[in-house]
Amino acid sequence: MKRTFTLFAATLLLAVTPLFAQKPMDQASEKAVQITSGPNITNITPTAATINWTTNSAGANHVRYRVAGSNDPWQSAYHSGGGTSHSLQLSGLQPGKTYEWQILTRDGDLRTAGQFQTPTSGTAPDVNATSTAPVSTPSSPAGTRVPLYRGVSNTAGTHVYSTNPSDASNGARMEGVSGYLMQSQTPATVPLNRLVNAAGDELLTADPNERSSATSGGYGDQGVLGYVATSQQPGTQPLYKVASPDSKSHFYTTNSGERDQVVSRGWRDQGVVGYVWISQQ
Repeated sequence: MKRTFTLFAATLLLAVTPLFAQKPMDQASEKAVQITSGPNITNITPTAATINWTTNSAGANHVRYRVAGSNDPWQSAYHSGGGTSHSLQLSGLQPGKTYEWQILTRDGDLRTAGQFQTPTSGTAPDVNATSTAPVSTPSSPAGTRVPLYRGVSNTAGTHVYSTNPSDASNGARMEGVSGYLMQSQTPATVPLNRLVNAAGDELLTADPNERSSATSGGYGDQGVLGYVATSQQPGTQPLYKVASPDSKSHFYTTNSGERDQVVSRGWRDQGVVGYVWISQQ
């Protein structure tokens, strides 16, 4: 199937490709930092809250947050220096809203995430979002995992996503494996659907409402690629989604630096589609 994008999208994605490889990764010491207490959300008012956590060694003080499930730009809370005791104020909140937050490493990789709700008045009870608390779903659900390949067109710069390497490389240059999907549904996973429109834009979604809206808007439903986790689990990483300013082109990556490079050029951060596994085992 022929896939084309606008010249703007093609130029953008091809232009930023060399930059992705040049972005330095976190130092080993930063990657080894573990949260030992918290996070806790305290002093929750209609317009502000404080997030607190401790780590086993010095690490980054960086949190980003926004209204949960929205396409709003992320707001950031940051304090230079780092340490083992972390406390940041999240300001500019709206009353009566549920907020999603993420604690990041220095390089912008996800360390842990959660949600809390602001009250309409007064102060809400503290929220204990400890990263060491047991989870109610299996941390490593049994099942076969399949690679999610990504390719880019040799002519138009369009991206192709598939669990079939032949499909991903058909008229395209393979960019490797973005992550691994469950081949069949397991606890705490949902289907990841692939849809394609006449212009060749590929849309990946785990949201039934988005899938329905896309099919009504001219996208052809190509079925389920595999299954993604609904929340961060050990051994998983976020699959990020960004869209062009006119929402006619979409791009997916598990590399937060790659996402940020595209967003810095005018594309819109549309959050996390789901969580994919880092390895096949």
